Amino acid sequence: MPPYIFEGKYRDKAATVKVRLLLFHFQDENRTHFIYSPHLDLTGYGNGLSEAKSSFEIVFEDFVDYTIKKKTLGKVLTDLGWELKGTEKRPKKLIAPSITSVINDNKYVSEILDKYPVNTFHQKVGLPV
Repeated sequence: MPPYIFEGKYRDKAATVKVRLLLFHFQDENRTHFIYSPHLDLTGYGNGLSEAKSSFEIVFEDFVDYTIKKKTLGKVLTDLGWELKGTEKRPKKLIAPSITSVINDNKYVSEILDKYPVNTFHQKVGLPV
């Protein structure tokens, strides 16, 4: 396994749903490493892969924690194109949008793919429901 695989470690008292995220790893002109989730529009960065991974883990945990506390996780996910099976407050299944629709809807994703050599990988993570 590549050293930059992200494992979602978010834990709280709520049940979690496992989702499979597509993540991008790339370097910019300044040799800064980035881990980017186009399905969540979250980015971590650092001077190397391990710093980028650690940064992404913090961003992911902060995103989940904040949206859970504000009770907006379902709305944020649907705004990002996710499909929630069940209710917004009690989803039983989360389905990420296709990468094609994400590329069409998010100019930043197209820019990354056009400008940088990108490594992609999938990672299962847990999102609270």
